[in-house]
Amino acid sequence: MKNQEIAEIFFQIADLLEMKDVQWKPRAYRTAARSIENLQEPIQERYKSGGLKALKEIPGVGEAIAKKIEELIKTGKSRSLENLKKRVPVNVDDLGQIQGLGSKKMIKLYKELGVKNLKDLKKAAEQHRIRGLDGFGEKSEVEILKSISASKEKRIALEQVLPIANQVKTALQKRCKTALRTELAGSLRRKKPTVHDVDILVATNQPESVMDFFTSIKGVEQVLMKGSTKSSISFKGIQVDLRAVKPVQWGSALLYFTGSKQHNISLRRLAQKKGWKVSEYGLFEKEKVLVSKTEKEIYNKLGMAYIPPTQRENIGEIEKAIKKFKVGKA
Repeated sequence: MKNQEIAEIFFQIADLLEMKDVQWKPRAYRTAARSIENLQEPIQERYKSGGLKALKEIPGVGEAIAKKIEELIKTGKSRSLENLKKRVPVNVDDLGQIQGLGSKKMIKLYKELGVKNLKDLKKAAEQHRIRGLDGFGEKSEVEILKSISASKEKRIALEQVLPIANQVKTALQKRCKTALRTELAGSLRRKKPTVHDVDILVATNQPESVMDFFTSIKGVEQVLMKGSTKSSISFKGIQVDLRAVKPVQWGSALLYFTGSKQHNISLRRLAQKKGWKVSEYGLFEKEKVLVSKTEKEIYNKLGMAYIPPTQRENIGEIEKAIKKFKVGKA
């Protein structure tokens, strides 16, 4: 299990504990989660070489949390998280799909309005009860209703889609010589619990060659659309969209097509304050490209530390990244 996956589970545990009004523990889990995110080595390798002792050397990780990390590494599951989900009536997975609805807002909605699921959320928004809460407003209600409407479209569980997405990705990586770099994008890369479709990004100097390969992969059920830099197929019942970009634009394109939409909007606003603009083609000062090759250099140029894909939901991650960058953590 990867560092980010373990960190995300600890963040979920912290949120659920907070909903139960448990004191101190939520902060402990969040501190441990942030430390795990910032590790410079895979946590599995640390455990493999030093066991529980090595885990307890991570800032914020004591005996109890170290054992929970060990459980995740060995089994891929957390009994604590599973038990909390049974005891806390809030459907965090469903609510987490709503654009801009982070853990703090979910907790506020639950504690102040009793919102436990999408049905409760929709009713509260329609009755205009949300706009009166701190951190929300009339615009929030409109965006929530739009997002709920979009979430009713066909969505598929991440664990069901990921093997299929990786099958297509691996085919491009191993058998398409003109695909120089390949990565999953969109909500799949952000590890959302459910997704509409699969987004894949490819860096290439020969996009038409990549599109020819992509639309003829063994197992393609239907070519939904084929263009010179973008194509869509139906593969094992799931829509897979591929976009090809120039290698020099890889970082900016990956950042843009990973999303979320609100995260990208906030980045654009930040760039505009500096007299720049940011798009899938790069970070620009007028017509001059400042940076575009990697996500990290774009974030750093904007004055913030790199933000992992799973955190890009416009729920405070940008402000935290700016603070990190100021103290020398890029």
